[in-house]
Amino acid sequence: MSYLNHNLPTFTCYIRNEFLYNHKQGYGDVTLCDVHSVASLEKHVPLFEVFLENGVNWTSRPIHALCWKPDAPKPELNDCMWWDCFSPYIDVQVRARLSNLRAQLINFKGEKNGGIYMFTMDWSWESKSTLNTNFSETPEHKCAHFFRMDDGNFYAYPNNRIIWYDDAWLKNRIEKNPGYEIDLTEYSVENSRMIETSNHFLYETTPISSLKTPEELVRPNELSCIRNETWQRFFSESQKHTKMKIDNEGDLAGLES
Repeated sequence: MSYLNHNLPTFTCYIRNEFLYNHKQGYGDVTLCDVHSVASLEKHVPLFEVFLENGVNWTSRPIHALCWKPDAPKPELNDCMWWDCFSPYIDVQVRARLSNLRAQLINFKGEKNGGIYMFTMDWSWESKSTLNTNFSETPEHKCAHFFRMDDGNFYAYPNNRIIWYDDAWLKNRIEKNPGYEIDLTEYSVENSRMIETSNHFLYETTPISSLKTPEELVRPNELSCIRNETWQRFFSESQKHTKMKIDNEGDLAGLES
């Protein structure tokens, strides 16, 4: 997974000129550009790198700086995205099953806006030696599907704010949440089975409850030898202890006389 920067499927659009002049001029004008990569800074929206037709390459432009129609109405930034970047570790891919599908995106006002899917940005936490203090790997984690919107702008929304279209697949398409809830379970199978492993490449697992006792793991003739050896060792130690006791009592009797 890339750290901080990631390539994008390059697409051509316009950048609003006020984002080239520190918002001091350029309002109403646009410049043709290629958008080719994205920067992921935690607690910031994804910031895009653009290559202008005049030869300038410009970094860190927010999503509402971009439009694919030169006369598209300028949206508010919080209309274009629901969340900031979850981590500096970012992945970008085109989800094959969603490629070029249309969908309705639901903004925070409850309004539905149509667009076409382009690619997906997703986050994780790669630096296992550093404390993970973000939400990139929790059940609340969100990806961001990037859309070319019908009004000429670009949006990037999570799954739970999108209702998709696919006329070759959908039946009974929903218009509102039917009661779905976020699943907060963290699913894992490790340490959930009471079994032992083996050094063999192919092996049969053995439930802990059916494991043999140490005595059962020893053949009967070996067990008999072990028991005899143990008894002989015990008997020998007992004799030594008795002799020492007798000798000590004799010494004490001599002192008393």
